[in-house]
Amino acid sequence: MKNLMLRQLPRVLLVLGLVPLTPLSALTLEQTLTLAEQQAPALQSLRLQQQAAGSEAQAAGQLPDPRLSFGLQNVPIEGGNRGRLDADSMSMQSVGFMQEVPNRARRSARRDLAEAIESSAGAQYQVERFEVRLGIADVWLRLRGVEQQLALFDELYKQNDLLATAIAARLSGGQGALAEQPMAAIERAQLEQRHDQLRAQQAGLQAASRRWLGEQAISQTQGTWPQWPVDEAGWRQRLQQQQLPQLARYQPLQQESAAALRLAQADLRPDWSWGVAYQRRGMGLDDMVSVQLSVDLPVFPGSRQQPRIDARDLQLAAVQQEQESWQRRLEAELAAELSEYHRLTAAVARSAEQLLPLAEQRADLAMADYRSGRGSLDALAVARSAWTEARLAHVQWQTERSLSHARLQLTWGDN
Repeated sequence: MKNLMLRQLPRVLLVLGLVPLTPLSALTLEQTLTLAEQQAPALQSLRLQQQAAGSEAQAAGQLPDPRLSFGLQNVPIEGGNRGRLDADSMSMQSVGFMQEVPNRARRSARRDLAEAIESSAGAQYQVERFEVRLGIADVWLRLRGVEQQLALFDELYKQNDLLATAIAARLSGGQGALAEQPMAAIERAQLEQRHDQLRAQQAGLQAASRRWLGEQAISQTQGTWPQWPVDEAGWRQRLQQQQLPQLARYQPLQQESAAALRLAQADLRPDWSWGVAYQRRGMGLDDMVSVQLSVDLPVFPGSRQQPRIDARDLQLAAVQQEQESWQRRLEAELAAELSEYHRLTAAVARSAEQLLPLAEQRADLAMADYRSGRGSLDALAVARSAWTEARLAHVQWQTERSLSHARLQLTWGDN
């Protein structure tokens, strides 16, 4: 018991997120989703972008840095006093300080714009998180389906051995034709070819998981098919309330466009600046102080500021229309996906309740007919092939239904 607990300790720590996975790990779907959120480079990039936007927002709306200036004025460059600073009454050494003051509406709009950009980065992270979860779930579910199909082949190979035995027994009894002898070997080769195809699919899916998991890619799946609730009313409600990442991102985008519009409108208001300078004079003359105030004059708004305002207004309207387009698109996709899920659910039930039992019954009866001499080997081969395909198809139906269910839950469900 102690040794068993020690062997299970790494897996317990993994679930708690305390130790990294070894390369090519056996994972449940929930573990895979969690690990993908931690490891996906795209999500890590967006986290950094969100942090960068937050840092930018802290500085937005602040006054520009003041300017300190130094200068020489009216220094002679000709005559006997050339280059001297104290030989002419007009020569001065000056030091000045200047501060630009953008209008309050501009500073406020800049703060709002920076905060909206930060919110947009967070919303984009949620959209990418949705894409990552949906992508890795698709890989996990397809890999599980391939694994279940591969698990059938031990039984299929055993059945092939029984066929070879039945053919040999019939030929040794002087029944049947010699052309029947290679039929079991042909079936075996066909099974091996199908097995190789599935193994190639398995390897491809394992490699595909590296896109999100890196070196901690999936070697095999653990657990069962996901058992999410089928909450059609809840899915539709979340869609109408625009709680989906694809729609929620448009609120900060509209805020960003609205802030950009206010920033353009702020150009209609003048900015101003002020400055003070101290001038030192030579020849025993008194020093001086200068004070300066300047104001922008937006005197031609029709040809300068207003076109930019109109452009920002149109961009805001475009974002609103794009949101409406996505709303309609998702409504159509939800209706289509629900229809597909119900179709696949019925297909799985029909396969389990009718197609599989009937295909097995047909194969058993064909084998009985062949052994008794009433049936042909060709009929038996067709029946056995149909049974094999029915078993593989049943797993494929389960896979497709789980993929549809995952799209419903991960796209419209509360994640």
